[in-house]
Parts: sequence; structure tokens; C-alpha cells
Amino acid sequence: MPPDAPTIDDALGPLAEVLLDGPDPAVRTYSALTLGQSGRPEAVAPLIAALSDPEKQVRSMASRALAGLGPVAVPALIAALEDRSWVVRYRAAEALGGIEDPRVSTALIGRLQDAKDHVRYMAAKGLAGRPGPTVAEALLARLGDENPFVRKMAARALETAEDRLEGPIAARVRAALRASDDS
Repeated sequence: MPPDAPTIDDALGPLAEVLLDGPDPAVRTYSALTLGQSGRPEAVAPLIAALSDPEKQVRSMASRALAGLGPVAVPALIAALEDRSWVVRYRAAEALGGIEDPRVSTALIGRLQDAKDHVRYMAAKGLAGRPGPTVAEALLARLGDENPFVRKMAARALETAEDRLEGPIAARVRAALRASDDS
């Protein structure tokens, strides 16, 4: 490669500008994708900002890109869980659910109490496959959620953890899942 050839580092600024200010949603979507694939920590801030894009496809790609960046995005995503917009909280929970990091479970457990059912649903989904008594207790509480989709997702998340739990919590999970199947 010639020494003066542009690199991804040269493109980060222009990609972020297009993501945040570009008129075409398709181009903003591809900007989010490319920023995520860059693997650079500098991509986190513009991708977080894109979680509030007016277009669903841009928000979705920004969430997937943040998940792909992994643990480097976790602090910003946890902060985004406190956003006033439920859409931003939803997409932040979605991204966190795709990241293996010890901080994720606690953050998602906190969103199981969100005022918006969509956010509770995504938090429950993100907790699937994260076994442990604390996660199981939080998901058990959501089996009584007012929203049937949240209840179903909590049950699915518990089913994925059921075989990895031991002792009294395992017995409680099995009993709760049997009871939810009966109702």
C-alpha cells in the first residue's frame, strides 16, 4: 500500500459527520456499519448519538455496531440506559445484550424496572444466557409483568439459564416456568 493511502483512521471523522448529519438514511446506516467495523473506540460517541436517529434502520445498525465494538462501548451504553427517550434506552439495552462483559448484567437488571415495556422486553432478552442467581431472581420478577411480551421474554431467558442454575434458585425457576406454561 502506498504510504499516503488513506486509512480507516482518516475516514472516522467524515463517517461520523455523515452518520450524524447526512440527509440519506441509507448512507447513515452504512456509516454506522463502517464505524462499527472500524473497531476504533472513537466510533463509540457518534454511534451512541445515532441511537436517537429518526430512522429505525439507522438506530438498529448503530446498536449492532456498538455491540460489535464490545466492552469499549459498555460505559457509554450504560449511560444511554438513562436517556429520556425510551427508544435510546431500548437500543442501548439491545446493544448491551450482545456484549460479553461483567458490567452488562447489572445494567440490564436495572432496566427490567423501566417504565416502558419495550425497554423491559429488551433488557430481559439481553439477560438470556447470563446465568446466575441475581439474574434469575430479576427475571422471575418479570414473569408477573403487565405486558405479555415481557413475560414471555423473561420466561425464554430463564429457560436458557435453567440448566446452568443450581440449588434453590434452580428449583424456583423450574417451578415458575411450569406455572407459566400452565397459565
